[in-house]
Amino acid sequence: MRDVLKDASVSSILIAIVGLVLLLMPSLTNRIIVYGIGGVLAVYGIGRIFRYIRRSADAGSLEHDLSAGLVCVVSGLFMILYCPVVISVLPFLFGLALIFGGAMSIQGAFDVRRFHGDRWVLNLLIGIAFVVAGIAAIRNPFGTASLLTRFVGLCFLILGIYTYMENKKVTELRRQFQGSSDIIDEEDIK
Repeated sequence: MRDVLKDASVSSILIAIVGLVLLLMPSLTNRIIVYGIGGVLAVYGIGRIFRYIRRSADAGSLEHDLSAGLVCVVSGLFMILYCPVVISVLPFLFGLALIFGGAMSIQGAFDVRRFHGDRWVLNLLIGIAFVVAGIAAIRNPFGTASLLTRFVGLCFLILGIYTYMENKKVTELRRQFQGSSDIIDEEDIK
């Protein structure tokens, strides 16, 4: 359980850093994301095509290396050549990430409640607010991808800071809860 909370703290810090970068450099960030994903897809696709070419004739044909490789190469090249079109889809992807982060915060609120912590309702409302922000990002009422990227960056920054503090609170409440009961965690035995 401690490792999970430590991982959650690290991911919270990473979310906050991504949010700061999105907030400060939205256009550059959008292009880097699209070109990076496009490049990775193209290289992966080329690798799959070479894997198909190099395999023996008696190898199984269920792996679909050639077709998967071609789809990846074409998708990667499309992303690189039509970057503005792909950037217009990014708000949807960012919105999904906010919804996921909000769902994690909602779970954290219920964890605080389970360990008899206070202010779990406030934590729940904040998690719901992140879900609503994600839905707003998906609906794209902002007009430009750059403005939306800044909005999502601000939300990610707040989400990262909030989940980091929430993880610290859950860790503290868990320790207090375990100290006041006769429950022995298997990590405490080791």
